[in-house]
Amino acid sequence: MKARLALLLALGALLAAAATGEPGLPTVAICVAIKDQNVDVREWIIYHRAIGVRRFYIFDTGSKPPLLDAVQDFVQEGLVHVEVEAHARPKPGTHGPQVALYDRCLRRWARHHTFMAFIDTDEFLVLRDGTPTLPDLLKDYVAHGGLVVNWEVFGSGGLLVRPKGNSMMSYWRCSPPDHPENCHVKSIVRGACALEASTDPHHFFYKGIPDCAPVNSRHELVLGPKSKTPALERIALYHYAVKSLDDFQQKMARGSGMGNIKTIQFLEYVDNFTLSYCPDALDVGLQLSTLMALQSAL
Repeated sequence: MKARLALLLALGALLAAAATGEPGLPTVAICVAIKDQNVDVREWIIYHRAIGVRRFYIFDTGSKPPLLDAVQDFVQEGLVHVEVEAHARPKPGTHGPQVALYDRCLRRWARHHTFMAFIDTDEFLVLRDGTPTLPDLLKDYVAHGGLVVNWEVFGSGGLLVRPKGNSMMSYWRCSPPDHPENCHVKSIVRGACALEASTDPHHFFYKGIPDCAPVNSRHELVLGPKSKTPALERIALYHYAVKSLDDFQQKMARGSGMGNIKTIQFLEYVDNFTLSYCPDALDVGLQLSTLMALQSAL
């Protein structure tokens, strides 16, 4: 219910055309490197816009058709910036373009926002404690280098073909809160503190630690790609790691931004531990479907 309340409040903000943000709240952007996810990117943008994200920086690493086709209206509105970067050189120590593009994002645009999140389009930042927007939550972390957010991993739920509804209303089988996979974090960095991405997409290097140290939502120091225990009370990153069998087969074909190739054994692995029930995911997804219908009508 708290997650539903948070999204309903955000919906009210969207209908009130609150994209300019509230005075005194930190500003938030998201940076992402993606390929061939045209069918998923709109729900991801609409949802995160509703919870207070003001700008999206997207690197299209070779989508066919181009990703711009799916978000042209958002680009014209000034909400989304898209660059095609199909041949970005990997950062030393990595095998794909993702973290090299993260570094480019930091250099170019981090100074224009208080915080910048680095998440994928199969990941959704979900406010779990009734906080109405992401900027409202992040104002409690402006004294730190950034906020790291733990995964809540979702499986296929046995779906073989892509469902008609959005991800958040279609998948509700999740990992137990204390599962080790949920110790993985993704980063929302404070631009004034972040130096560069590491060699993985999960954590960053910061200047002036401890003054610029990243913390989890409990204000506990987290310097690497994982925390000691998952902190999921205030905010979680709902990670739709496999989706349906149909979706996962497409994911295997395109690979990841880090140059990793998943196999069908990965889907089986995820489905074997995502046996808990997460009703908030379904509830938020139903609200997201309303947002998407409203966006289509604008």
